[in-house]
Amino acid sequence: MKLIVTQKNLSKGLLLSEKVVGKNLTLPILQNILLTCEKNKGYAKLSSTDLEVGVEILIPAKIEEEGNVTVPAKIFSEFVRNLPEEKVEIEYKNNQLFIKCGSFFSSIKTESSKEFPIIPNIEEENIISIKTSDFLEGLSAVINSVSTLDIKPEISGIFIYFKKNNIYFVGTDSFRLSEKIITTKNENTEKVIVPRKTSDIIIKIFEDLDGQLEIQINSNQITIKNNPKENPTLKVKLVSRVIEGDYPNYEQIVPSNFTTLLEVNKDSLVKHVKAASIFSSKINDIILKINSKKQEVNIISKDQEFGSQSSLMPSKVEGDDMEITFNFVYLLDGLNSLSSPKVSIKLNKDNTPALISSLDDKDFKYVLMPIKN
Repeated sequence: MKLIVTQKNLSKGLLLSEKVVGKNLTLPILQNILLTCEKNKGYAKLSSTDLEVGVEILIPAKIEEEGNVTVPAKIFSEFVRNLPEEKVEIEYKNNQLFIKCGSFFSSIKTESSKEFPIIPNIEEENIISIKTSDFLEGLSAVINSVSTLDIKPEISGIFIYFKKNNIYFVGTDSFRLSEKIITTKNENTEKVIVPRKTSDIIIKIFEDLDGQLEIQINSNQITIKNNPKENPTLKVKLVSRVIEGDYPNYEQIVPSNFTTLLEVNKDSLVKHVKAASIFSSKINDIILKINSKKQEVNIISKDQEFGSQSSLMPSKVEGDDMEITFNFVYLLDGLNSLSSPKVSIKLNKDNTPALISSLDDKDFKYVLMPIKN
């Protein structure tokens, strides 16, 4: 195998491939990247997988000799990253990968590609096209709400529901729930639960790639590719298993009736909550004491060992007075997901879910369960 490639393209490709490299001690080949070259293709292929997610990166290259071999991902990537932005000559012989770039020379021990897992391919049909920034915005808005436990597999991923002209992204861990709606031209009707880990990898791999994504969904996997016409120097394909089963009927837990409405400045509330968090107990509890007559909220926290804190925040309050307790981490996650400076918090009772949303953005909802007193 022999090829010539630019340092910039190779470094970028390796950086993306590294994000999926496995750390399975019983299968050490997963710590490698598979480098594949075919004559007359005009590109080199970098493949990596952790058995649940696989990624293939195509980078422009001059292929002089065909071949394939696996290389330790970390060593390969770190060395190339420190090379000058010049042409990189790579040659494989005698179980070593020889790399030359300017005045730099290196040889890296390799392993056969025979044990490297095959990344599956499916026929290209029922392709869903969506703007990359829209898809990543949907994932990013709800990923913090997704369960990190596998006790209930259905909620350990992001539920994505493609419906005419809308795509719904939903995440929950039973304590809070996020829903983000992206409006787009879409005629497909598909449902899929993408694992949290996969969603995080998708965000990291495609965040710097503009244009459109092409998405295919079948019963047990999802394939995502960037549009090669828009990114001719870097073609990326990600394949992942999906979570089988039915997602909970989340719409029935979104509250619709309220007795108290609170409108506040988001940044101001975040500062008050952060201050209160310093004196919260081991369960991360803070109290919101809402007073409609005084048009204010008292944010209170108390720790038996360290002390207490109380701060008053002017607010627009409609309806009944209320005292309600929240997990400050979950509350901050919801507030930080909002794009508008003005926040609406709708409440019913101190033991029922609260609905948090932006006044200027009706496409994002955050439902938060209170801590029972």
